[in-house]
Amino acid sequence: MKTNLVPILSKKILFHPLNSNEYFIHQTEYDHRIKISIELYNFIHLIDNQKDLQNVVIEYNSKYNSNLTFEFAYDFLYNKLATYGIIYNDEIKIKPNQKPSYIKLNFIVISENIVSRFTKYLHFLFAPIAIKIIAFIAIVVFAFCFSNYNSQIFHTNIPKSQWGFFFILSFIGVTFHEFGHASAAHHFGAKHGGIGGGFYLFMPVYFADVTDIWKLPKSQRITVNLAGMYFEIIYVLFLILIGSIFNISIIVIFGCIILLSTLRNLNPFMRSDGYWVLSDAIEKPNLMMHGFNKIKQIFKSKTKWKRMDYFLLCYGLVSYSFILFFLYYVLIKNPNSVIYFPIYFIKFCKNIFFENASFSLSELGKLFIPFLFYYLVFGVLKNLYLKYISKKS
Repeated sequence: MKTNLVPILSKKILFHPLNSNEYFIHQTEYDHRIKISIELYNFIHLIDNQKDLQNVVIEYNSKYNSNLTFEFAYDFLYNKLATYGIIYNDEIKIKPNQKPSYIKLNFIVISENIVSRFTKYLHFLFAPIAIKIIAFIAIVVFAFCFSNYNSQIFHTNIPKSQWGFFFILSFIGVTFHEFGHASAAHHFGAKHGGIGGGFYLFMPVYFADVTDIWKLPKSQRITVNLAGMYFEIIYVLFLILIGSIFNISIIVIFGCIILLSTLRNLNPFMRSDGYWVLSDAIEKPNLMMHGFNKIKQIFKSKTKWKRMDYFLLCYGLVSYSFILFFLYYVLIKNPNSVIYFPIYFIKFCKNIFFENASFSLSELGKLFIPFLFYYLVFGVLKNLYLKYISKKS
């Protein structure tokens, strides 16, 4: 390990404060974003591309009364930052920018160029007066619809002839949802990418690439996170308007069903809009990981724990309780749903081809729960197998 090594900092990086104690480094060429502490931020700012690493460490320790070691500094710069193109090193391969690991088989559906053709014209929807008017109209309209169509919304059997129509309306709705995220990012001056698809917990999902919003203030990031639901609510209001004008009640009912699906995004215990809102509100990226880590530390000394640590512990415990409740419901209360799932699934698939076939939200729920169970079991077995292979090698 050379002590006279001169670290060279990339010119294509930007620093963005996340909170009072953390920063993000954005490598603009490879589009990598790395979170660092304020101490490491101060250390990096002493690199002038002329002093060798030993002198940078000495200067940092003297200036900040610290005991940073040369070995730690070398590891941080060349075994971490260099892999993201933040520190120049010809001998280290730079990692490719990848989509989040929880989204599988992702692909782009609508390119960035096409999305940007629309987002630049939608700034007016984020004017405070526009938000207030739309929110008031939505509350009145939805209260009326759910009071008059309550039984049809929750117990409707959709005939086969209308399946395609319902899924087309739903697809347009989620497209509006993602345009909402992209439009809000553009409104606040952050770059957005394209709109893509993939799978999260085996379910097909849509996503808009708005990673650049990390450079925005917290309030603006939260607005971007909520903008998808905001746009989808506008879309549902449009459907209800069309259904009311032409006296087509099924469009009104479909719109309300889509609204219920939209509100599901408020769940903070899955990686949906509610999760990112909470993560930004408390300024904790990777919120789920923080919660689970606190559970692991529960029997260790908590003398230095703060209120945020206890909040994260509660979040992790609630997340785990959902998993335990789910397992209890499936394995103890309703084991037949797992045992006979293949039969129910085959029956459902056959029913699709019947001329008078129909389905309701409750029927889909009966398939969803055991399907999720088998997916989770498969994930656990896969991880155990990969750990076994890594130990063998």
